[in-house]
Amino acid sequence: MGRPRDFDEDEVVAEALQTFWKQGYGATSIPDLLEAMELRRGSLYKAFRDKHSLFERAFDDYLRAGRAAMTRVLESEGPPIARLQTWLAQVVARCSGAEGGPGCLAVNTMVELAPSDAAVRDRLARHWKVVERMLERTMREGQSVGEIRKDISARNLAQLVVKIMGGIAVFSRQGSSVDVTQTVIQLVSR
Repeated sequence: MGRPRDFDEDEVVAEALQTFWKQGYGATSIPDLLEAMELRRGSLYKAFRDKHSLFERAFDDYLRAGRAAMTRVLESEGPPIARLQTWLAQVVARCSGAEGGPGCLAVNTMVELAPSDAAVRDRLARHWKVVERMLERTMREGQSVGEIRKDISARNLAQLVVKIMGGIAVFSRQGSSVDVTQTVIQLVSR
């Protein structure tokens, strides 16, 4: 019978997430993770098998948390355009590096790993589909009350917003932290 774990798995995954997020997957070494997680090599491998499995677990947590935050804002009370504007401002602040953070892990991972990692590419494809569907619902609701333009489909508007936000996150990697919230709102507004 194996020895029970003497660490909180969720806590060590959160520490690993921060390390991957700050450094990127490729630049994060096993010693970096061991130090951040305060684990020994054997414990890491026993709990998570390998670096990639640990990354997938941490990345899934990150994506779920982002979608949950998005849901809280987009499904809150108030006019659809105001909820969209609040969500956009939060995304720009978090993912553009404007708050001094490492940008959007989903976009960073899309750039770094998706071209060569089918498992990550599939996770991201599912994630962006969910994000687009949530935005599409908000766009459709805004169209029904006359706040969102109707000459472009709610689906196409949602896809456009996702692409714009992804572009902001990519450009932020070179130091640009422009808030385009108002510009996006003007593009989708009636």
